[in-house]
Amino acid sequence: MNRLFSIMTLTLLIFGSKSAFALTRVPLELDSQHWHLLEYHNIPANRVSQNEGGIRIDVQASASPLIYTFEQPQSIRHISVSGKISLLPAIPEGAQQGDRGADDFPFRLGLVLEGDKNLTFAQRLIASDWVKQLFDLAPESSGIDQVRFLNLRNPAPVNWQQRIHPESRGLFTEVIVGQADANMRFELEHTLDAPLRVLALWISADGDDTGSFYSLTLDSVSYN
Repeated sequence: MNRLFSIMTLTLLIFGSKSAFALTRVPLELDSQHWHLLEYHNIPANRVSQNEGGIRIDVQASASPLIYTFEQPQSIRHISVSGKISLLPAIPEGAQQGDRGADDFPFRLGLVLEGDKNLTFAQRLIASDWVKQLFDLAPESSGIDQVRFLNLRNPAPVNWQQRIHPESRGLFTEVIVGQADANMRFELEHTLDAPLRVLALWISADGDDTGSFYSLTLDSVSYN
């Protein structure tokens, strides 16, 4: 009996540990009702298209959030994304990536976190459409805490590893998590300090500040 109990316990530990680390894949089919392309005011929008096995974003001195919404808030501890970039944003000489006028990163993945912030009636009257659409992602009984961005940077280092975005009024935080390899591919693997309640994923590739032209291809996005 002790031998049988030991075998059963070992089996549960093995299969339990595998399920604990199993990744849930985000479907990359744009015709799904979960994908939403938002647009900033007075900034040209990116061109987003279905690529074989993934999503292609063409940046043409443009920027626009591509949002994937979950049916229910997800508890996320680990995120994994793979893809490729054709070129890097052209950061002006003497500027640092992330500065005003050079705030273009080849890829940002934002975690839209559940919280208690909501727009007041007066704020909704003057807010841009994309801001209202962002806050509308939250269930009626809650709101948004912040959007936590995981950034891929150009090879040139920046003088910060994480920050509150200076123009976001505390709504956006950013962490530098890596860069593309010599072949312009990237494998983003990031584990959070603790699980977070996530309402949506925000996909960003920007070229509006620097007048950059390039493409971003997403091959896979998964989490647990």
